[in-house]
Amino acid sequence: MELVSVVVPVYKVEPYLEKCVKSITDQSYKNLEIILVDDGSPDRCGEMCDAYAKEDPRIRVIHKKNGGLSDARNAGAARASGKYLLFVDSDDAIDGELVEKTVATAEKHRSDIVLFDYYCVENGNREVRAASLPAGKVLNLKEEKELLLAPPSAWTKLFRREFYEKSGCSFPVGKYFEDLATTPVFFLKAERIVYLDEPLYDYMIRENSIMTGKNYEKSCRDKLAVLDHIQEVYRQAGVYETYRDELEYLVFANAYFEPSKELALDKADRRSERKWLDTYRKYLYGQYPDFMKNPYVRRMGRKDQLHLWILNTRQYWLMRLLSYGRRLRDRMKGRT
Repeated sequence: MELVSVVVPVYKVEPYLEKCVKSITDQSYKNLEIILVDDGSPDRCGEMCDAYAKEDPRIRVIHKKNGGLSDARNAGAARASGKYLLFVDSDDAIDGELVEKTVATAEKHRSDIVLFDYYCVENGNREVRAASLPAGKVLNLKEEKELLLAPPSAWTKLFRREFYEKSGCSFPVGKYFEDLATTPVFFLKAERIVYLDEPLYDYMIRENSIMTGKNYEKSCRDKLAVLDHIQEVYRQAGVYETYRDELEYLVFANAYFEPSKELALDKADRRSERKWLDTYRKYLYGQYPDFMKNPYVRRMGRKDQLHLWILNTRQYWLMRLLSYGRRLRDRMKGRT
């Protein structure tokens, strides 16, 4: 059994850490090196990590000054010695057979990356998030451009560590959306990628996380900087035009469609909300004024097309009304 290094950045997750660590130590695949990176957490997380290490010799703990998620991941990866590398966020949990199934896939296909599906868990609801890719065969970006549209999350991938290190692509310290900054680069450099169409990870959406926090300014600036970086990487590699449709959709989805929906539904600060809505809009229209002709935009479902019409016409009140109706319907279903 090949050694697998599991890197877990830890910061202010005291209520969730035990469940996360247990989901890793209880894996059906036992040859693990579990690296818990205490990123200067101000709560009991550091001593909890030390206690887990005393109970399980596979666990190693790194205590470091707080540097953020990217810095913690980089520190853990630098200490890894396994053939394969897996990242797990410390407020999430993984399926008991995740490592076994992904390693078996990687060994069978000699993969650089194994990509898998996940569950999105919020308020008790658990929904599958799946990629639209051919499963169980070797892929690369040249043959399967839609890899660029797969979820960018680092925790939905098993990396062959040798490939990870040779790629020279570390997580950008001090920025949000570190996965979006790196995954398109990994996909560009990987020769053998395999998609395992099975949800093996529980991604927990919680209040005040990076994804649900209200720091609009940093979120907007970091996301646009990340998208600039990705496009520049593809230009320097001489393949920007080859993947123009996919990069255009990546910008559309990440710098307009998704953040604009979130901002439009947020009532916390209407003036600030409108400012960042306009910033995202200008970025997209400035780079891709004809984005409505993009083949991936044109094939979106009816619900997403409606949301897009609302954003394009700035009828944000209608999006709030639809959201209210959906929540009311869900409450009524819960009573029956």
